[in-house]
Amino acid sequence: MAFSELSRPWHARGHSNPRGGILLCHGFTGTPQSLRPWAEDLAAHGWEVELPLLPGHARSWQDLEATDEQDWYGHVQQAARQLSDRCGPIGIGGLSMGGALTLRLAEDPALEGRIAAIVAVNPGMTLPPAARFAGLIAPVVRTIPGIGSDVAIPGVREEAYDRTPLRSVARLRRLFTATRRDLDAVRVPLLLVTSPQDHTVPATDSDIVAAGVSGPVERLAAPRSHHLVPLDHDAPELLARSREFFDQHVPHHGADGQQEGT
Repeated sequence: MAFSELSRPWHARGHSNPRGGILLCHGFTGTPQSLRPWAEDLAAHGWEVELPLLPGHARSWQDLEATDEQDWYGHVQQAARQLSDRCGPIGIGGLSMGGALTLRLAEDPALEGRIAAIVAVNPGMTLPPAARFAGLIAPVVRTIPGIGSDVAIPGVREEAYDRTPLRSVARLRRLFTATRRDLDAVRVPLLLVTSPQDHTVPATDSDIVAAGVSGPVERLAAPRSHHLVPLDHDAPELLARSREFFDQHVPHHGADGQQEGT
């Protein structure tokens, strides 16, 4: 499909005295467009927001096929470092694979002290059993149909690939496996958002996350939405609750990046 300006990386400096920094991570085969309403809402409330485009996305499925989980993770890890250099401890939010990347960042000992709180929306932890053979099948069947636009609101479309490369599915599986293995390293507060009617990621993946992390967990149901909550019926609840959550757990930093009161 054609990708619009909404699929490009997006950055907002926030107000002249930013509330703090928030990094948002989009999902597999998707783009920043799926999180743009969330990013704009946070920016409107004074946060400095980074919404990067993951390597291999918003181009062609062949470009995605040429990247792997280390490329995706390395990109958001660098974004997290740079944002925390400016703002101090930051908040991170992610959807689907972006939710897994969000959890992976919180597991990373190299980022200890840089992440204050995370919000994971329908985070992926598992794939169907057949996905274990994706790498073996890929030389014969390179792609399968796309997974985008799982939205309950009629007419709302996600800007995502129409085809999904199987080599990339195998790499996604590696990311999910590593993230699931290290969940107990997540000690920062987590807001976990789950859609019971998700047709892309099973709701039980959120249960895996809730049971596996070591830090405090708050849960928010999105009963009227499918997978892409920021574009769906429950978006207002997600936006309001995540603002409240970040405001509670992310230290307020001034324009000079110093925490208030220090």
